[in-house]
Amino acid sequence: MQNGYRVITSEKHGLSQRGGKVTCFLRFGDKISAPIPILGSAYMIIATEKACIFDVLEFTKPDRSSKLIIATYEKESQGSNYPSEEYLVKVLKENSDHINLIPVMPIVAQYKNLKIINTIILGYILRFLPISEDEIKKSINKHFKEDISALNQKALEEGIKLK
Repeated sequence: MQNGYRVITSEKHGLSQRGGKVTCFLRFGDKISAPIPILGSAYMIIATEKACIFDVLEFTKPDRSSKLIIATYEKESQGSNYPSEEYLVKVLKENSDHINLIPVMPIVAQYKNLKIINTIILGYILRFLPISEDEIKKSINKHFKEDISALNQKALEEGIKLK
């Protein structure tokens, strides 16, 4: 918004209070009018947990140009089998030519805080966005207390360094 973009967000509520999934949409640009994108129109889809990507693949573009950003975090599930790595990659390759598996867990282990996954991913996706690292750092400093801001600044830098 500080750069003059129109920004709209929306989320689908589910059982998030009980550890379930939440699907959120963030759209920005010069001419954005609806909070939820049309199926098959997403520029980028981000999953902060590997299996969650399956719930939103319907938003990938038919020409397979959508960028898929998937954190390698696996939330334990009870009573069901977690999708295998082979199955995950097979399905992703059917939907996109731009698959990015982000190894967040070594960074999370280093800083001992699972909550930084979002900021690690933000650092990673800056390479695809018309937003500078300095702008994001200023925003982090503005919206977080000093100790949390410092942790998120480090997480952002770790995400930027990822290949």
